[in-house]
Amino acid sequence: MVGGFPIRLPTVDIHTVGAGGGSIVWRDRGGALRVGPRSAGAVPGPACYGRGGTDATVTDANLLLGRLPEVLADGVTLDVAAAERALDGIDPAAVVDVVNAEMLRALRVVSVERGHDPEEFALVAFGGAGPLHACELADELGMRTVIVPETAGVLSALGLVASDERRDHVRSYVVPLRAAGELPREGEADLRYRGQSFELTLPLQDDLAAAFHRAHEEQYGFADREREIELVSVRTAEVRPAPEVVLPRYEPRTAAGAARVELDGSTLWVPPGWVGVRDGATWIVTRT
Repeated sequence: MVGGFPIRLPTVDIHTVGAGGGSIVWRDRGGALRVGPRSAGAVPGPACYGRGGTDATVTDANLLLGRLPEVLADGVTLDVAAAERALDGIDPAAVVDVVNAEMLRALRVVSVERGHDPEEFALVAFGGAGPLHACELADELGMRTVIVPETAGVLSALGLVASDERRDHVRSYVVPLRAAGELPREGEADLRYRGQSFELTLPLQDDLAAAFHRAHEEQYGFADREREIELVSVRTAEVRPAPEVVLPRYEPRTAAGAARVELDGSTLWVPPGWVGVRDGATWIVTRT
């Protein structure tokens, strides 16, 4: 759903929540503490940035709890006094509890509510503030391992640089498969039995009809081999290989909680009961 409208296109399933370092702290009419979805953004940013912002944010709370250094990447100096003024009368630990609850709700949507047991997975934390909260979130979900790349602060940008450049092309057919003519050797086909309103996507191959019958049987428990197959569309892609990206490797290091670990573009908080070990360019944090 985009803007309330159903968009029938293949998408990456991403669940988002308005809870970040710039999320603004406020109280509702009943006096309950709330965090987000409004954000201070980058300009003026959290009060502690010293750029004119006066709203209390999650970053201000983390600074007052000692989970952030007073100087961030690129020499950005944080103003402790400004954070104290913004959070006047509000417990910074309560702010972190509230924002953790928001993120926990989102994590449960993509795990427990979809039939996955979080204890069977590791939690990957990235972004500037993600590693500050990851271990506490994992603890609540019963997870024992948190993975934090050394490049967590720029992981999204690094992913763009290190990914292949791909251009997808889709050609609509909506004809019987036997009448589609010659198809590309590589790509994917969207197929369905004539009269159906949903498709199965299969790699292009020699006997596409037989492959569709097998896939339909695996997916839905039956196959009607006498029924006409309809080719809805064919998907092909042009892929340009990504440039080689060599990441620096760091000396092994161990941090036992409670500990603050300063990364190049992020900060990792290791709470009591957790131990972090750096192996190459990745931190593996485990519950003891």
